[in-house]
Amino acid sequence: MKKITSLLLLCLLASCNVVTTYYQIYETKSETVKASGNAIVFEDNNCKISYNLWSESGNAGFNFHNKTSEVIYLQLDESFYVINDKAYDYYQNRIFINSSNTASKTTKTTGFSQLGWLALSGYNSTTLATNSTSGVEVIEVKSIAVPPKTSKTISEFNINQTVIRDCDLLRFPSSKQTSTKTFSEQSTPIRFYNSITYKLGDKVNKVKNDFYVSQITNIASKDAVKLEKNAFCNQKNGGETSVFKDSSPAKFYVTYTKTQADTWKY
Repeated sequence: MKKITSLLLLCLLASCNVVTTYYQIYETKSETVKASGNAIVFEDNNCKISYNLWSESGNAGFNFHNKTSEVIYLQLDESFYVINDKAYDYYQNRIFINSSNTASKTTKTTGFSQLGWLALSGYNSTTLATNSTSGVEVIEVKSIAVPPKTSKTISEFNINQTVIRDCDLLRFPSSKQTSTKTFSEQSTPIRFYNSITYKLGDKVNKVKNDFYVSQITNIASKDAVKLEKNAFCNQKNGGETSVFKDSSPAKFYVTYTKTQADTWKY
């Protein structure tokens, strides 16, 4: 009898530890950038600024392409990321230290600082082996030169890491079900933009690329992703990869989970 009771208890504990993965998918709109292939793009006579927000927590960074025959200087000390009316500097006066005689492992992290909706991107370095050497200090520059007909990518900030809860959004939709809420530019919970300053010759130009979250959808992982066979040049190798069914450069997502003990409806 004791063995049966213990077995039942173990089964109950195991069922409580079953974890189901969900995604909260954010769709954005903008009047200043337009869809173009695998990116959303702003373009003027001098430059082409491209975005692809699609990533975990959203990538607010951009690719800056110089269309001219002269060097363009991105003025980072006069460029800002702004989210829900809070501004953050692209130029942060940082110093990076490199050493040729230190073995280390560097990993990119997000969220080492949580400021409202903002999550800063950073780097953690784990030293594996070292000896007594002097490192090389690399000072962050205020201005980045972009040569003619080339591009440089600026990626510093995520958009949102926190699941948004709402009485109109089912927290854990059932199988083959989604829960969606739409927003206007006035009612949106997240509004963000990049204020970019660049210099061409003696002329200073300012660009503002703004976005707002127009729709939030909660969906179970098994309904959000599908399996596709690995292929290259129409050759398939038999393996499969999980891909999102509805990815887009104007969207991003946050991952969250549910256990059997979680009874929240919204």
